[in-house]
Amino acid sequence: MRAQAVLLTAVGIGVTLLFLQGGSLLGPMGAALNLLTPIAAAYLSMRFGLRTGIVVVAVVSLLLMQLAPLYTLTAYLGLFGVGSLLLPFLLQQKQSWDRAVFISVAGAVIATVIIAIVAVLASEGRFDQVVGQVIQAEVDQAMLIYREAGFDESQLQELQKVVDGLATFIQQSFYGLFVAGVMAIQFLCLALLQRLKKNYYQISGMPFANWRLPAGLIWLLIVSGFATFAPVEQLALIGRNLLAILLPLYFLQGLAVVSNFLQRKAYSPLLKGLVYALLFILNPLPLIITGVGVFDLWIDFRQPRKKD
Repeated sequence: MRAQAVLLTAVGIGVTLLFLQGGSLLGPMGAALNLLTPIAAAYLSMRFGLRTGIVVVAVVSLLLMQLAPLYTLTAYLGLFGVGSLLLPFLLQQKQSWDRAVFISVAGAVIATVIIAIVAVLASEGRFDQVVGQVIQAEVDQAMLIYREAGFDESQLQELQKVVDGLATFIQQSFYGLFVAGVMAIQFLCLALLQRLKKNYYQISGMPFANWRLPAGLIWLLIVSGFATFAPVEQLALIGRNLLAILLPLYFLQGLAVVSNFLQRKAYSPLLKGLVYALLFILNPLPLIITGVGVFDLWIDFRQPRKKD
């Protein structure tokens, strides 16, 4: 058992580095691998104990100190490292899965803020300037990938306009998008832990198909939506950042409604997987599912309907 843990820990370190560097190694298609970065440490923590996960995070951090820029280490610890330890720790304490996710998101956000503040103070810069530099670096990396992909000059000019507009939007909504990104990573990590658990560990909490957000949260969503149209720019920024956090949560509630519906039908696992994939990638289905999540408060789509 100990030899197996050591072997899987070594594999976990390599897999974590591969997922973390997926975007730079494999191009745009590999960027999705970044979202899987915390799964190795989280899985090993659930299966062999928290110390194993700490070893993975510590070794990966030490390697990044030697091989990568400082902001890569900061991004790893904030976005992935803290959450990959905090989530399994809470799950092992028999916390419900939704509570564990939200606490781990809060912990990861706080840790990232602290690490970022220390890094900015050490470099004697400003936080907004650092954020702008990081976003610009990602824009430059994206355009380099497009050039290497063989796009002609006119196509590159159009892509540059799109990327620049996206960069402006990201910078204006950076804080909300960051929190939403951490939530997405933690929910994906939880989903993979659920799939890999077998008989190694248990995850507490209600079935996802029955999960819903607190009813009072809808008022914050409504106020945030109106705030985006406010003539005061700071108020509009707050509204946009709050919407960037709340809308993904209601998308998840919409997915729970879909999951509840699919469980009542005798569809094959392959067909169910295809349905879920389309809900993520086929426009305008994500918006429709978000709307389902919002109106589920009043309509209660999961309530069985009696046929006349």
